[in-house]
Amino acid sequence: FWGCAGLIPQTLRHDTHMKPVLPEGRGDFTIDLVDSSTVFSKEGLLIRVRYLTDAELNERFPPLFDGRQVNPYTREEKDPELGYVLPRFTVFELTITNNTYAKVELDPARAVMISAGETYRYYDPGREGAVVLGGNSFTKYYKMELGTSGNEREINLERMGIIYKTVYHRGRPIFRGDTRSGLLVFDPLPEENDELLLSIREFVLSFDASDNPEETIDVEFRFDVDHQIVKVEENGQGEG
Repeated sequence: FWGCAGLIPQTLRHDTHMKPVLPEGRGDFTIDLVDSSTVFSKEGLLIRVRYLTDAELNERFPPLFDGRQVNPYTREEKDPELGYVLPRFTVFELTITNNTYAKVELDPARAVMISAGETYRYYDPGREGAVVLGGNSFTKYYKMELGTSGNEREINLERMGIIYKTVYHRGRPIFRGDTRSGLLVFDPLPEENDELLLSIREFVLSFDASDNPEETIDVEFRFDVDHQIVKVEENGQGEG
């Protein structure tokens, strides 16, 4: 593709925009005007959710010094038929702040993404076979169990290292005064989907004397989704 003057080469870029949709008539959901994250609050507990674009993920996880792309959450290669890079995953950053309760806990395996009647399960960083509740496996996705050889295996080991450090892990309670962050990762949305529901199910607010969940809540975050194909000049600027 070429610009208006026919001199500036252009490429195509796929952008996904997600606009938080707050439930009507409720004061426990707000939008952070600084970073557009959706915040659910309950008696000093804050659950903050923010969608991360591929551009943000690429900035957060840049290539190695030798130029190799190790970001586990985005693609590098263009789709040969479409002419642009497709999303690899749908990624949310989740931050939980516990100012009030003795101990709370979120199980990412109980989080689901729902869009156009389809339910998507999270990706778990554990070894294949350790995935629970119908979740997906990063290990299987990156074929770490198959013993791929050479450069590909080395890159996948780098990717799995980033995944272990950055995803939201299971079995990690948050005690009063603490904050925990991590990424919730799902499959990419079809381009025709224009809405999304992220459901955090059975979030534990309290435990009994035997350390079993006593009080739980379900929290839902809604988004309007807009997929755009943008013409971009080679210097990275969008077409004017």
